[in-house]
Amino acid sequence: MAANTLLFLITILSLIIVPGPDMLYVTSRALASGKPAALKASVGIAGGYVVFTVLVAAGFQSLFLAEPRLFQAIRWIGLAYLMYLAYRLFFAGGNWTAEGNEPAPVDTNDLKFGFLTSLLNPKGMFFYFSLLPQFYMPEVMPFWIYALVFGMVASLLCLIVYYGVGSLVSGPARAWLANSNNGKRVSMLASLCVFAVGVSMVVADMA
Repeated sequence: MAANTLLFLITILSLIIVPGPDMLYVTSRALASGKPAALKASVGIAGGYVVFTVLVAAGFQSLFLAEPRLFQAIRWIGLAYLMYLAYRLFFAGGNWTAEGNEPAPVDTNDLKFGFLTSLLNPKGMFFYFSLLPQFYMPEVMPFWIYALVFGMVASLLCLIVYYGVGSLVSGPARAWLANSNNGKRVSMLASLCVFAVGVSMVVADMA
């Protein structure tokens, strides 16, 4: 069991640290409004993955396996949301900070958008519905207990890593972003990265 658990942790950490929509959203909000925004976004993202955890524990992955068109439909909804997220980041312009040295007001929707970012993230769906069951050890515990424990661990790791990254980038980098031109460039770069992630998933889906 120890070897299997270690392999699971290595796999989930590898997926988390690869920059994707979740990471980009947290870092963009951290740069815009500091640690409070990063925390809200990270909690929202972890909350979305808790939903996936409960669904897997309840056996919903069997439904997706039996009805692949349903899974594909949800994936396309997720990809559409990524395009919307790219749009929001692109038109954030240079509004990363308020006047003077005061931080920009925290977006009260950070929690909601973080939640939607993970809940509609195709990579997250793939992990919870396809990869998570691969680490199941039937001789150790019932599947629903395994799914709850390992799924919650994955969600907690997401919260820790994303908030950690958000905390790091919310420091000196925000002073540099006080220059609206710099803020606009970063915002547009983040938007293009999210857009590229979405396009790559569309291409992979059509291949």
